[in-house]
Amino acid sequence: MSETLPARTHTHAPGLTTGDRHDHEAEVYDAMAAEILRTWGDDDYRVDPARIPFVNREHVDYLSAAVDQIRPLAGRRILEVGAGGGSLAVWLAMQGAEVVGIDVSARILDVARERARVNHVAASTTFVHSPVETFDPAAAGLAHTTYDAIIGNNVVHHFDREAAMANLSRLLGPGAVAVFCEPVLFVPEWMRAARNSRPVTRWFPPHTHTPDERSLGREDFAIMRRWFRHVQWQPFQVFARLQNFVELSDPVWHALESIDRRLLRAVPSSRWVCRIAVVTLGLPRRGVQ
Repeated sequence: MSETLPARTHTHAPGLTTGDRHDHEAEVYDAMAAEILRTWGDDDYRVDPARIPFVNREHVDYLSAAVDQIRPLAGRRILEVGAGGGSLAVWLAMQGAEVVGIDVSARILDVARERARVNHVAASTTFVHSPVETFDPAAAGLAHTTYDAIIGNNVVHHFDREAAMANLSRLLGPGAVAVFCEPVLFVPEWMRAARNSRPVTRWFPPHTHTPDERSLGREDFAIMRRWFRHVQWQPFQVFARLQNFVELSDPVWHALESIDRRLLRAVPSSRWVCRIAVVTLGLPRRGVQ
C-alpha cells in the first residue's frame, strides 16, 4: 500500500493492442464454453447457495475475503467483471443481490445464462458481452449507471489497466468499493523475464489460460492510485507459491497455506513475496485526465 512509483501505461507484450488481448481471451473461453454447452446437463450447472463457488482449494481463503468486503449482499446491485461461466454471479444472486456480469467471451456468457436459468435466478442476473474498459450500462440497455459493489476474480491482470481503472471509477456508486482477487509479483522486470524464459517454462509451465496474462506489480498499484484515493490490498499465499512450479498434494498445500497465514500476520514485510492479493478500491478521483 505504500508504493509511490509513478503510473505508466501497462502493456503485456510488444505490438499487442487491447483488442488483440480481448480476442485472445475470447478465443480461449469461447472454445471452453462450446465444450461445456455441448456436454453439460442441469446438474453440472447447479450452485450451492450455502457455499461460495470456489474454483478450487486455492481460492477458498482469498475469495472468501473478497466477498466479505462487499457484504451485505441482499438488495445490492453488484457488477461482476469477468463473469465467465457465471458461478459467482449466480451465487451472489442467490444471496439476494441484483447482478450484472460482463465478459469478453460471448459464448462463456451463454454458459452463465444457462446456469442462472437452472438455479432460478435469471430474473436477477444480466450478462453483457463487453470488456470492462468500455462497458457502459446505459449502452447495454440497463436502467442504472453505477453499482453498489464491483467484484472480479483473477481478471485485472488481463485488463488495459489505465482504461479499466478509469471506467471502474465511473461505475462505482457513492460509498461503493471494487474488490479484485489477483496474482501479484513484486520483482524487477529481469526476474519476470527469467521466469517466463523458455528454459524455465519448459520445465515449469506458467499456470495461465491465455498467453497475455501478467501478474500485477508496483506499477499497476500506481495506476490504481491515479484513479482511486482508497487502494488497499490483503496478501495471501507465500510458500504456497510453489504451486506455480509443481502440483502440490492437498496435505502439502494446506500445510503451506497454514504456515503462510501465520507468517503474513507475524512478519508484515512478507506481503511483498505473496502470490495473491485481494485488492480493494474506493473513493474514485473524479475528473482525472
